[in-house]
Amino acid sequence: MKKATKRVATAVVGTGLAFGAIGVSAASETVTVESGDTYWGLAQNYDDVSTDNLVEENDYDPQALPVGAEIVIPTGEENGDENDVVTHVVQPGNTFSEIAAVYDGVTVNDLENLNPDVNPYSLTVGSEIVVVDYGESDTDSDEYVYHTVQPGNTFYEIASVYDGVTVNDLLEANPNVDPYVMTIGSDVAIPVR
Repeated sequence: MKKATKRVATAVVGTGLAFGAIGVSAASETVTVESGDTYWGLAQNYDDVSTDNLVEENDYDPQALPVGAEIVIPTGEENGDENDVVTHVVQPGNTFSEIAAVYDGVTVNDLENLNPDVNPYSLTVGSEIVVVDYGESDTDSDEYVYHTVQPGNTFYEIASVYDGVTVNDLLEANPNVDPYVMTIGSDVAIPVR
């Protein structure tokens, strides 16, 4: 039987799963991958969850899910706009420096400012750290977070991951990016709302 836990937050950052789980825009569950698991097989255990939903919510290669990885299962229950934050679940050995390196545009100082009650020299495994707080950003500014292009990403798929971001927003923020020929590993600017 798979171990499942509840997670609630508001946004997903494309590369955030490299060191730990991150919060998502709707209520969700996480499932630990066991040997032989596939996105299709996991989706069969939930109503209204498709393989495409799992591919969109997770950054793992659908052809080779790593055993022990945490897969986000979107349950579809809306969380609302009151929690405009991206969170990171601390994994063994994580440091603020490692976590900041995973999220483009995030610095150690940002993590310290967003988590004043967290001792950066004694992170608790399994605890959540705020990585980005959209509620504190100036809506008139030209601030961006960046999404690292993964195999198969499209502007539509990327926009659907970020609350309030449309394909047109991505086109305006990335005038030099051809949405039909994106380079894997390149960054796409996501306007902060």
